[in-house]
Amino acid sequence: MNRQRGGFFSGIVVMLVILLLSATALLAVATLRERNIVKAESLLRSGDFYGAAELFVKAEKYSLRPESRVIRGLAEANLGMEDYEAATQYYEKLVTLESDNVDARYKLGLLYIRAKDYGAAEKEVEALRGIGTENATQRADALTENLSSGKVKGFFRDLLKKVAPGLPEIPGITEDGPIEPETGETSEDPLSEDKQEGTDIFQSVPDSGDAVTE
Repeated sequence: MNRQRGGFFSGIVVMLVILLLSATALLAVATLRERNIVKAESLLRSGDFYGAAELFVKAEKYSLRPESRVIRGLAEANLGMEDYEAATQYYEKLVTLESDNVDARYKLGLLYIRAKDYGAAEKEVEALRGIGTENATQRADALTENLSSGKVKGFFRDLLKKVAPGLPEIPGITEDGPIEPETGETSEDPLSEDKQEGTDIFQSVPDSGDAVTE
């Protein structure tokens, strides 16, 4: 009987030790993940998109399930690196996790327009209007304008490629300018600069794939 009790208590001690070690390991992993995220966000704000992406990838590996903060960082980092295919994939994951994320849906719509996936862009317009906030409505209106101009530009660009196949790439005319990521450095109204840009067909609201940069 004493041997059985001794074996029982020994088993409990072993289980407790295993649980303690597991908890310690999980805490260490969580701490490492948080450090990577914080440093990655700092690099993202400073414009070091490659460094940020590397750390966000590491943080993603240490995540037991998809985490909005990490997915958002990867989306913004890839946007900054102009890897629009990867950015689109991460923004798609982000809006799945955060269906009311206005900025994510807006940029996803811009990426769809850039890829000439106009049907998908229209769905993002509908999703933004469905959110119903003032900001979402403004972004929906802006995305609608980008969608309309994107279709026109797409038509003329395809035409130019046919009639002048050797024409060099001209940002804003034969190709879209970069879509700017959100680095957290500014908090201006996303439509404020549009009022100053004029009505040139090759310009649009900030953060769009059609924005002209110098």
